[in-house]
Amino acid sequence: MERRRRRSTAAALCTALAGVALAAPAAFAGPPFQNIGSPGGPLTTVAVGNELSCQVQHTGDTSLELYPSSTTPGDCGTFVATGGALYAPDFASHDTTATSGLGTFTPFAAVSQTPRSGSGTASDPFKVVTVAGVGATGLRITETDSYVNGQEAYRTDVAVQNTSGGTVAGTLYRAGDCFLQNTDQGFGFVGPNGSVGCSANANNTPPNRIEEWVPITGGNAWTEDHFSAVWGKIGAQAPFANDCVHCADITDNGAGLSWGFNIPAGQTQTFSHFTTFSPTGRAGAPPPPTVTGPTGNPLGLPSNRRCVDTRKFRFKLHHPSRTRIVDVLVLINGKSKLHLQVTDGSINKVTLKKLPQRKFKVKITATQDSGSQLISVRTYKGCKKSRPHTRRGHR
Repeated sequence: MERRRRRSTAAALCTALAGVALAAPAAFAGPPFQNIGSPGGPLTTVAVGNELSCQVQHTGDTSLELYPSSTTPGDCGTFVATGGALYAPDFASHDTTATSGLGTFTPFAAVSQTPRSGSGTASDPFKVVTVAGVGATGLRITETDSYVNGQEAYRTDVAVQNTSGGTVAGTLYRAGDCFLQNTDQGFGFVGPNGSVGCSANANNTPPNRIEEWVPITGGNAWTEDHFSAVWGKIGAQAPFANDCVHCADITDNGAGLSWGFNIPAGQTQTFSHFTTFSPTGRAGAPPPPTVTGPTGNPLGLPSNRRCVDTRKFRFKLHHPSRTRIVDVLVLINGKSKLHLQVTDGSINKVTLKKLPQRKFKVKITATQDSGSQLISVRTYKGCKKSRPHTRRGHR
């Protein structure tokens, strides 16, 4: 019955616009999007519309992960409520949609979208940056979506910039209509630190297929409910109520996160989260990649082709943009020389003193706030120098 109602909604939309469709068949082609998924998976499709919608496919599934299960992008994305109005992706331009529960809203104004960049590694993930306007509010959204090949989650960073002359308050949402990896029925579950999702088993017990929104930025609220109720809560323009309405019973559900914001003129606030798709029920942020040995020279250790000053050995710590280094461990010949734990991300240089005079090996492990690690290893042989000689002379 639920699926028939959804199809009726789409059919009614098509009927109402039949004249337009006859005149311009491309009207239902959907918005432009970029795919940052990887052919090797597990997420082969991570599609981001130029109006901040989204869609995902896991390599083990024949259907897309968000309703509609054959439409890219789907009923998923970024939403902003401010000044008594709601702003959302342009779902009316999608091939089909079931977002009528949102009520009246204004579509985001697409400004720009970069092509996919990056190589898919932890230090250089696949990435797309999408910029959209929020009506006449003076707000501007810059959304960065990134994916590391081999992970079952992708990351979204939504920067809300206030270009107006006064403070702007509102609510930011990230939400979607779950099509739980080949089925439109599911339970809900709540994870630690304000995460929430849809699951094949009640409360994801025992662990099985899940779709989950995992906050990186704290202070969020969350919800899981019937898909139309999730849209209704966003349409009400209030923060989510931290409720899992169908954790114990199965329904056609959706879920999402919300953050309140209060942004002074000229300022920007950023809200970040992971979206996880796991057929085994592994919840939470993706695990940091395992580094089994040296991987080039990602941290910028000095060249070992020239003499080094073992009294004061200094080098810069390189790291990808949008990340902070939170932990640095230095080993000299396998023994700990320096261990720094950083809370404010301010570290960018390291100085080592009193190093061995002859051959020694330096291993640097830098852990980023995302959990990813960069490791550099180099062997140095010092530099043989003759003793200085001094003589006096005269004219």
